Amino acid sequence: ARSGRITDIADVKNYSGKKWRTRVVITLKRGASPEIVEKQLYEFTPLQSTFSVINIALTNGRPRVFDLKQLLVGYVDHRRQVIRRRTEHLLREARKQAHRIEGLILAVCDIDEVIALIRGSRTREEAIEALMARRFRILADHPHAAIVPETLVETSNRDDGITLSRVQAESIGAFRLIQLVGLEIEKLVGDYAALLKEIDGYEKIIADDQLVLELIREDCREIHAKFGRDRQTVIEDAEADEYDVGELIAEHDVVVTISRRGYVKRLPIETYREQGRGGRGVRGSSTRDDDFLEHLFVSSTHDDLLCFTNTGRIYRMKVHRIPEMSRTSRGRPIVNLLRLRESESIVAFLAIPDFDREGINLFFGTARGRVKRTALREFRNINRGGIKAINLKEGDQLVGVIQTSGGDHVLLASSSGMSIRFDENDVRSMGRAAAGVKGLHLRNDDRVVGLIRCEQGADLLTLTERGYGKRTPLDEYLVHAQDGSTRSQRRGGCGRRDIRTTGRNGPVMAIRNVDEDDSLMLISASGMLVRIPVNSIRRIGRNTLGVRVVNLKEADRLIDAARVHDLPGGLPDPRD
Repeated sequence: ARSGRITDIADVKNYSGKKWRTRVVITLKRGASPEIVEKQLYEFTPLQSTFSVINIALTNGRPRVFDLKQLLVGYVDHRRQVIRRRTEHLLREARKQAHRIEGLILAVCDIDEVIALIRGSRTREEAIEALMARRFRILADHPHAAIVPETLVETSNRDDGITLSRVQAESIGAFRLIQLVGLEIEKLVGDYAALLKEIDGYEKIIADDQLVLELIREDCREIHAKFGRDRQTVIEDAEADEYDVGELIAEHDVVVTISRRGYVKRLPIETYREQGRGGRGVRGSSTRDDDFLEHLFVSSTHDDLLCFTNTGRIYRMKVHRIPEMSRTSRGRPIVNLLRLRESESIVAFLAIPDFDREGINLFFGTARGRVKRTALREFRNINRGGIKAINLKEGDQLVGVIQTSGGDHVLLASSSGMSIRFDENDVRSMGRAAAGVKGLHLRNDDRVVGLIRCEQGADLLTLTERGYGKRTPLDEYLVHAQDGSTRSQRRGGCGRRDIRTTGRNGPVMAIRNVDEDDSLMLISASGMLVRIPVNSIRRIGRNTLGVRVVNLKEADRLIDAARVHDLPGGLPDPRD
């Protein structure tokens, strides 16, 4: 407050001491917002700290980054495996012990014969062999038959008795004679019955996954009872997405410009004052010879700018984070404002004032002809590292993203000159992680080069690599019936011929939605830039070769085309 970092504080008094352990009274200036000052205190002081966590753990011997749900699922799977292995081990040990005690019970029930066999043997090995050769039985009239488990009595009377295994015989031989004689049959039977009960419990756990999960729950309850007080993390809903620095910035309209090379800046809308008809305009920015303004729109400082990359990821940036610069400045490289991954490049920008607008969708198109439609509200929560907007298959890449309103037509065009126009509702609404459906059936090595939304009265501009192009009314891409009615095609078909591609004009490199008053900037592989008015390009029908738009050298080719925005007239507003 004293340094002027928070300007709305008039006075700060510290009453911390004996009466209050911590008490600070902050007096605000007249007209100041307490909510904004509170958020500023959270930002500029240690009242609230933020730290990041990267949950890296080994799964199946390989490192992996987990989110919270995956951590919980991984923990349960690990505990399930541990409990099963532990139960299988305990089951083996219990069976071994029960097997050993069975031999001791049989020996005690026939103690006289056992003693006679042992005393009549000359060596320990001879005694063990004699015990293994004898068949033991517990008859119904035996004095101990009433307390010996019924299953053991029945087994001993089956097939002329039970023979001892080496383990059982060695267990009998390991006891001194006085110990063997003095063993209490009740103790042996009690231990044997307890082991049988344990064995039954272990077998049920191995056979029933619900019992395994119940054991995991019980373990968690014990951990909670033991450590829950001082090591428990409380997860609760944050208030208003925690802290948003945008709340501290007054909302006002700005002009956002993005150049072809990715330089971005914002300016107050008053910078471009309204001029009379026939004015010469003002210089929008200082750009290099091979750069120009490709995107320009009016936006609020509280709006979001969505940036889509060729890998199918989406990044979000608040407009107020775009640096405000002078009218003639070049701007800041947008790659310095986003956490792009290696080999990622931005293919589309969309300014979004409100993610909850009803009926607004994002429509995606990929190079392999797949399309996807997702409700705009699905992209409300985007972290700084970006999220996947469409699940691309190997070798595919995103070529375009447009906004649709629920009843629009979209058009895809391929490098071989084919195109297809269909209703966006032919593509069902999908989630963010979906890969989409087929929009245009491609043959051989053909690929989609562009995606547009069909606007009423607009033309489709098609440009080829050899510098040829044409304008065609978008209505010609509808199917005309004999009764005069028109309809769109169905998605997934081969489409209709847009332009004939030959060795003379080359493959299609771009399509654009244009009007008569637009200007166009053409860029070649050798770095040549040519600016022409759209109305200088001849308007002709489909299935034609087009006309020469720009003269290129033999080895040169067109690589990009963009509509050029002139200032100050006609600033587009994404909220319209």
